[in-house]
Amino acid sequence: MNKTCSNIYKNARLQAGLKREPVAEELHIDVRTLDKYESLDGRVPDDIVRKMCELYSNKYLAYLHIKKSPLGEFLPDLKPTTFEGATLTMVSSLNEVNGTVNQIIKIASDGKVNEWEKTDWEKCCKEITTLAGSILSINFADKEGG
Repeated sequence: MNKTCSNIYKNARLQAGLKREPVAEELHIDVRTLDKYESLDGRVPDDIVRKMCELYSNKYLAYLHIKKSPLGEFLPDLKPTTFEGATLTMVSSLNEVNGTVNQIIKIASDGKVNEWEKTDWEKCCKEITTLAGSILSINFADKEGG
């Protein structure tokens, strides 16, 4: 199913090819409550999102749910990709970090980031965050080519 919408919960349900009524029943909620969740009217409780992830076979929904929270700003941005694409991106990111390992060790060797090291450290942190995101992307990628 290729339907997409701006609501992550509705989009995940549509991608799973499921209808509202059976989903609401499985989630033990009213269809109107599901409609509310799928129309961006309020926060979806974590336990409901967990059930959605299981029902839709979609772990990425959990990540998107957390990313929408106030703490989400601390997580790397992920984009859905193929398993192959995620793997190649991760290898590229790993090579970038490997190229700066000596710099990371040098900066961290005294247990602090000195004023003159801040720019270099920020670059290292960006590379590390990119690597972390690419590793997560592998976990969420479609491994069955569907």
